[in-house]
This record gives sequence, C-alpha cells and structure tokens, in this order.
Amino acid sequence: MSDYPVFAVVGHPNKGKSSVVAALTQNDQVKISPVSGTTRVSQRFALRLDNRTVFELVDTPGFQRANQCLAWLNEEPVSADQRPVRVNAFLQAFSGQRRFIDEVELLTPIMQGAGIIYVIDGSLPYSPEYETEMEILRWTGSPRLALINPIGGDLYVEQWQQALNQYFSLVRVFDPLHASFDQHLQLLRTFGQLDTQKTALFDDAIEELEHYRQLKLQQAARIIVETLHGLITFQQSSSPFEQLARDQLTAILPDEVSRFNQKLNQMERDGQQQLEALFLYHHLEPEIARLEVHQTELMDLSQWSFWGLDKKQLVLVSAGAGAALGLLADAGLGGASLMTGAVSGGVIGGLSGWFGLDWLKDKLPAWMPFNKETHLLGPVSDPNFSFVVLGRALSHARAMLVRSHADQNKLAINPEQANAMQSLALKEQVRLLKQCRQLQNDGLQGKAAEKLRAWVYGQLVDRGRG
Repeated sequence: MSDYPVFAVVGHPNKGKSSVVAALTQNDQVKISPVSGTTRVSQRFALRLDNRTVFELVDTPGFQRANQCLAWLNEEPVSADQRPVRVNAFLQAFSGQRRFIDEVELLTPIMQGAGIIYVIDGSLPYSPEYETEMEILRWTGSPRLALINPIGGDLYVEQWQQALNQYFSLVRVFDPLHASFDQHLQLLRTFGQLDTQKTALFDDAIEELEHYRQLKLQQAARIIVETLHGLITFQQSSSPFEQLARDQLTAILPDEVSRFNQKLNQMERDGQQQLEALFLYHHLEPEIARLEVHQTELMDLSQWSFWGLDKKQLVLVSAGAGAALGLLADAGLGGASLMTGAVSGGVIGGLSGWFGLDWLKDKLPAWMPFNKETHLLGPVSDPNFSFVVLGRALSHARAMLVRSHADQNKLAINPEQANAMQSLALKEQVRLLKQCRQLQNDGLQGKAAEKLRAWVYGQLVDRGRG
C-alpha cells in the first residue's frame, strides 16, 4: 500500500479520461486522442512536488464488455459484503486472457486499493447502458467519485447528476480543458473527502501546491525580466566593410538587420521555453508573430500597437519619462514618421563604424547617432520596444497560466491579453518606461530590475488564477 492516494480513472471509451489525467497531474505528455480506445493498457501518472508524489492517477482502458462482465459476476449469488471477493475471482479467472482484457486492466488497480474516478460526457444524454458499468464499480466496494466532463456542453449535466448520485459518493462537474488553478485545488479537496483516511495528505498537498505556484510565478517574473534585459541591451558586432563600395550600403543593411532580428527572436524564444519548462509544458507551439525590427519601423503598423503602445500613448508616456533624442525628432514631425527615427537611431547607429567613412555620416539624418570607433548594431533605442517585449512576454505567460495540460492545440494568445500594456494607467506606463531605461543602464542587479520583477509577478498573480 502506497503512502499517497491512488485513483483509477475509469469510464466509457472516449469520454475524456486521459484529458482528466493530463490536467490533474500537470503532464502534457499523456497520450490523448479523439479516437476511441487509445488507452489499451493501464498507465500511471503522478503529480510530484520536489520529488515527492502527491497522488497518482491510473489511466485505464474503457469498458468493452461490461454486460458480459456483470453477467459473469451474477452467475453465483453473493451477499453485498462478498461482492469484492467475487470481483477478485473474476480477475483471477480472466487475467492473461483476451476475452476481458480491458475489464481486467481497468479493475486490477481498483482491487489493489485505488479509489475510483468515473468520467462521463455531460454533453450527451444519460443512457441506462452506463448503469452496467456503474454497477460493476459498485461491486468493488472502493470509494467512488463521478466527474461530469462537459466535452461538448453542459446540456445534460443535471440529468447525469441525478443518475450518478445513486451510484457514487460524490459527483462533481469538471472541465479538464478549461479548469482554473482554483478549480484544481477544489477537486483535490474533493479527493480528500473521498479518501477520508488521507484527507490530511490532501490538505498538505493543497497548501504545498499554492506555495509551489507562488514560487513558480516569482521565478517566471525573474525569467521575463532577464529576457527583457537581454533584448533591450542586445548589440550585434560585425567586421568593418571598408573594402566594400559605398553604394553597397543598401545591400548590406538588410542582411545585417535580418541577422539582428534572428538573434532577437532566438533570445525571446529561449525565454519563452524557460517559462514553458517551468510550468511543465513540453510541446507548446505559441501562436505569436515574430519579434522583428525593420530599418524604418518597429515590427509593422498593426503589430506596433498590438503588443506595445499606440502613437498617441507613446508620445505621452515618453514625454512623462523624458523623451529620447530619436523620439524628439519624431515629435517634431508630429508623429508622421511613426517613431521611425527612434528605431532607426537605435538599430543603425553603429553602422558608421563599419565603414569609418564621413560619407556615411553625411547620408544619415542629423538626429541619428554616429560613431567611427564601434562596429555594433543595436541596441534598439525605441521607447516602445520595452513595452512590446513586456506585452509579448506577459501574453505568453498568462496564456500558459490558464492553459490545461490536456490541451494539445497551439498556445493561443487572447487579444485582450495582447493589449494589456495599452490598458495600463498613464502613470504606470511612465513608471515602467523609466524602470526599463534604468534596467538598460544598471543591469539585473539594480533596483529597477527588482521593481520590474515585482511588477511582473503582480501581473501574473492577478491574471494567473483565472
């Protein structure tokens, strides 16, 4: 007998048993398929914290010959207290045979002491055919919980609740694809009610899970700020190209900016993958546009305000925080350049060092930095760049926090989450811009980094329990 609770997840084929297992054990590697009978042998999955098993779920095959199984059990009349003995006799009679291979796989962990979690689809009408399965489970004498999984809606949930109450100690509605963290904790409390001998274990597990979640959010905030610092301070060095003709600048620049963009995307994706690993996701593919800086603008017109601030907001925020040289040039143009001055100033500012030629300086706008000594591209000095990076990072993190490990689709970003930076109060936007500039100057050990980590943590806590 294990010192942690074990539950067998059982039910009719294709009713979401594996999805329940994946969601509750936070394991996106549980095999889930819309094809009936994907699970053919029992598989065990544990929720573990710090190398300690909190509980274990056994993903079992569905009933295939429930009527024949119950008929065999009834061949010999037995009293209620002897029904578990009769079920064990069934296992002994058919173990290793093909006739009842699925029923043997399903009932074995139960008769070894596992509690029962019976999963049904609440979007389909109740049918008496399920009573055979439920009656077999009642014969085992094990503690039983029924989960109504509204796979396609909750039209028949009430009907199911009335029927299930006659066979199960507890009945709960649980959507493994959309259940929040708080709903997971509530279900764990229900498990504690089901197995009263181990209620204290579940109480401890819930407290530990909440603490564990807090630590993960703090670590996530650290990863996001570290990634932000890396992106806003990134510089790309290159060899001098004095041997190239002056008219080659137009041909050279796109290649260098493309290489710069590739590195930005790699750095951002590295940060995303650290977060995905932190929250135990192994196969995520986020649906998010590439982070890209052009010679003339940051990303493109639609992405400019989608992740960061729109033109009007950015002018107000930058004015409150102290405008950068490039931004002042744009303000003088009434915003018509869409802040391209600040972007170009940050991205192309070091190119003059590649050539060491006064000719290049003459070709650049007056507001663009010029330095003969360096051979660097970047960092991006556009004030909106920090907001874009933060907006993308928070959108990615929040999408994970409300995502079930049973969801095998691409990681979709809610448009409302993507526009989170625009919804902040002006005072908060100004403070963030100042802190991002301080982060760029003082690094990850400065006070700005600490304040940004606290702010990101607060954003994740506020949105992460949904």
